[in-house]
Amino acid sequence: MKKKRKTRLNRITRRQTNQQFLLLMATFAILFISLGMIIYNTFENTTYSGIDHGINNQVKMIKNPPTPKIEDEIHAPDRDIHPNNNKKNDPDNKAPFQSSILVYTTKGKLLNKASLGNRYTVLKHLPLKKSDLNKKQNININDMNFRIQVIKVSKNNSNPMYAGNYVTVVQNIDGQMTSLQNFERILIISFGAFWIISLILSYLLTRLTMRPIIKSWKQQSEFVNDAAHELRTPLAIIQGKMEYLLTKPNNTILDEAESISVSLDEVNRLNSLTNSLLELARADSATNKVDFKITKPEFFMSDPIKPFTEIIESQGKHFEIDVNKDVNLKVDRDKIKQLLIILLDNATKYTPKNGTIKISDRADGNKYYITVSDTGVGISDADKPKIFGRFYRVDKSRTKATGGHGLGLSIAQQIVHTHHGKIYIEDNKPQGSKFVVELPIKHKV
Repeated sequence: MKKKRKTRLNRITRRQTNQQFLLLMATFAILFISLGMIIYNTFENTTYSGIDHGINNQVKMIKNPPTPKIEDEIHAPDRDIHPNNNKKNDPDNKAPFQSSILVYTTKGKLLNKASLGNRYTVLKHLPLKKSDLNKKQNININDMNFRIQVIKVSKNNSNPMYAGNYVTVVQNIDGQMTSLQNFERILIISFGAFWIISLILSYLLTRLTMRPIIKSWKQQSEFVNDAAHELRTPLAIIQGKMEYLLTKPNNTILDEAESISVSLDEVNRLNSLTNSLLELARADSATNKVDFKITKPEFFMSDPIKPFTEIIESQGKHFEIDVNKDVNLKVDRDKIKQLLIILLDNATKYTPKNGTIKISDRADGNKYYITVSDTGVGISDADKPKIFGRFYRVDKSRTKATGGHGLGLSIAQQIVHTHHGKIYIEDNKPQGSKFVVELPIKHKV
C-alpha cells in the first residue's frame, strides 16, 4: 500500500515537473521570439527609413528643382548619374549604381533613355505603372533589388524635361538587403544558441524550483497519512470499548470502570494529538502568535525544571541542573517553557532507572546554549537526520509504553526556528543523547 502510494506520488511529481519545464520553455520561447521580432523590425524600419529619406529628397528636388543653366538643362533629369558627367559612372565601370531617374510621357514612353547609359539594359524592364503613383515599393530585376516611387510632375515645373511627365525614382538597395539578410541570419543563429541555453536553464530552474515544492508535497502527504494512522488507533479502541459497553446495559459504572478508563485515556491521547497537530498547522501557516520580550533564563527555566525534578526522582533517576548564566534574551517565555518541557519529557521517557538526566546552559559570544542530555539508549547516526520529522519515532514498539505520538521534537524544532535559533542532537558519551538548543543573545549583562 505504501509502495503504491509512493509510486503514485512520484508519477504526480514527474507530471508537475514536466508541466513546469514546458511552461518555462514556452516562456523563454515567447520572450526570445518577441525580442527577435522587435529587434529585426526596428533594424528593418531604420534601414528602410534611410532609403526612403534619400528617395524623398530626390522627389523634393524633382518637384522643386533649382533654376538650371541653359547649357545644363538637357542633363538636368539625371545630372548626377549621367555617364558623361562622372567617371565613376562610366559604362565600363562595373560597380553597382545607387539611384536613377526615369522620365516617362503620359503614354509611358521613356524620354531619358540616352542619359541612362549601361543602366538602360536593366531599367528597360521597368515599365510605368500609373496605379502605383506616389507609392514606395520594392522590385527585383535581374537579381537586383530596387526601391522605387512613381510621381506625377506638375506642368508648371521649371524643368521642361519633368513638366507634365511621370518620373520614377529608382534606388538600388542591394547593400541594404544584404545587410538585412545577414542580420536575419545572425539573429536566427544567435537566438537558436540562446534557445538551447534556455532549454538547459529551464531544466535546471525547474529542478531547482520544484525541489522544495516536491519535498513539501511529500512531507504533507506523509503527514496526512501518519496523522490518519495515529487517529485511527485511539478511535478504534474507543469504538470497541463503547460497543462492548452497549452489550452490557445492566452493568454499573463500577463494573465497567476499566473500559471507561481506557476510553478516557484514548480521548486524552486524541486531545493531545489534535492540539499538537493544530500547533504545527498554525506554525506552518505563520498564524501562530509569538510574544517576544526581553527576559533572562531564570524566568523560563524554573517553571519546567521544578515539576520534572519530582517526576525524575520518583522514577529512580538522577537529575542534574547546571543553569546559572545571566544573559538577556528576546524570546517568548511560554514557547521556550514548552520547548524545555518537550526535551525534558523526551529525556525522561527514554532514560532507564538509575540513569541521569542533565540540563545545563552556557553563553558563547552572541549565542546562548541550552543542553538537555540523558543516559538512555541513544540515537543512531541513521536516525539523527529524521528525529525531528513529524510522527517519527526511533522505536515504534515503545510508543504505547511512553504515550508519545512523535510530534514533540517537531514542535520543539518549530519553536527554535521561530526564535531564529538552531536545535541539533549529539551523542552523550559514553551513552545516551544530547539535545542542544542555540538561541541568539540580545546582549550580555
